[in-house]
Amino acid sequence: MRIFLDTSVLSEGNLQRLSELVLQRYVKGDQFFICLVSHFQIEWGYSMIDVSSHKYREFLRGFRIEVTPLTKSDAEQAANMKPSEPDILDALIASSVKRYDASLWTADRDFLKFLPKSKVQIFL
Repeated sequence: MRIFLDTSVLSEGNLQRLSELVLQRYVKGDQFFICLVSHFQIEWGYSMIDVSSHKYREFLRGFRIEVTPLTKSDAEQAANMKPSEPDILDALIASSVKRYDASLWTADRDFLKFLPKSKVQIFL
C-alpha cells in the first residue's frame, strides 16, 4: 500500500509515535511518501523557529520516504477541486495522493473535502 504523510502528523513531537506506526507498516512492505508541499511546510516551520530539521530528515532517510514532486496534472486537478483559499495547499497534496492511488495519514479532517473517506486515515 502507498501512504502519504501529511504535515499535521510530522511535527517534532509526533515523530517518535509516528516512527513506530510507520515501522509496523514498512516491515509489511508499505511505501511511504511526502508531497513536496508538506516537505516545504515542515522545512519552513523548522527554519522559522531556527531549529535543525535533522530528526525529520533522519526519519525520511530511515524509512526511505520519497518526497514527491508536484506535476502540471496535480496543479490542474487541484484547481478543478475548486478549493477555498485556505485549502489550496491541501488540494495540491490531495492531488498528489490521488496520482499515486495512495492513502493519506493526517490530523486534518479538511482532506475529506478532496479525498474519499476510505483514503484518509485521521490521527488525533
